[in-house]
Amino acid sequence: MPRRLYAVVAFVVLLAACGSTDNAATVNGSAVFAADLDQTVSDFAEVGETQIIDGVADGETVRGLLTSLIRAEATKQVLADAGEVVTDADLEAVRAQFDSQNIEGFPQTLLDLIAELNAANAALGRVQSPSADVVAARYAKNPKSLGMLCVRHLVVEKEATARAALDELSDSPTDEQFAAVAGKYSFEPNAKETGGALQGQTGECIALNEYQAGFDPDFVRGALAARTGVPSQPVKSSFGWHVIYVRPFTAVADSVSQALNSAAGEYLLLGALADADITVASRYGKWNPLTGQVVAP
Repeated sequence: MPRRLYAVVAFVVLLAACGSTDNAATVNGSAVFAADLDQTVSDFAEVGETQIIDGVADGETVRGLLTSLIRAEATKQVLADAGEVVTDADLEAVRAQFDSQNIEGFPQTLLDLIAELNAANAALGRVQSPSADVVAARYAKNPKSLGMLCVRHLVVEKEATARAALDELSDSPTDEQFAAVAGKYSFEPNAKETGGALQGQTGECIALNEYQAGFDPDFVRGALAARTGVPSQPVKSSFGWHVIYVRPFTAVADSVSQALNSAAGEYLLLGALADADITVASRYGKWNPLTGQVVAP
């Protein structure tokens, strides 16, 4: 299978429901049908991307494809919320590219899948950032719903030290107050200069997939659970004991707006996946919100 097409399939799959009542997963109550998953696995086997032995496919492949189907359903919901749709022009533009791809022998169901998922990705790229008032309200209530977190933290060797730092903070310190305490206590390099502010690829706010790919899982769990403007209770990671602080919107408004204006659909999809009620049939595994994937049970 061409590498570019395979990478896109792994990103998101958008299939029409086949009428099956057997769910492989649900996303906010909307079904991801087992029949769609079975068809996708079968197509992958036909083009040599996996093997089916005695009627059983490789579990890692199945979990990866189910993750894609879950992302697809979340994408549909993000598009619906934004009032955006996949157009015939989107589909035609994708299909026009097939002539330049090595797709000889691909089953039609897989070709339809590739067309639909790429078209959905194009529609996602047209999603505009919510209004400034909506962004501010969502950030204050549930910052991860915007697909990013803007965080300061301090890290120390002992829990008692983390609690001592907490004792110097009010229940809702200002951004500057937390920075000062982080600079005093944290053993992180340059903490006095940075105030414990974490920097992402695009500035003060880090996309959730960056957290999932590059941060300690226990730290990620604590960051996702943190409330805006409220220092967390001490969180133990492989690096030490952290106090995590999601920065107030007023301190990071420009960074949040810049990120959303650059790729609102992608950020809102990350936020939707982090915030969604996702269930997975136990025979396939379970949903892990820390990694955004279906994992083995």
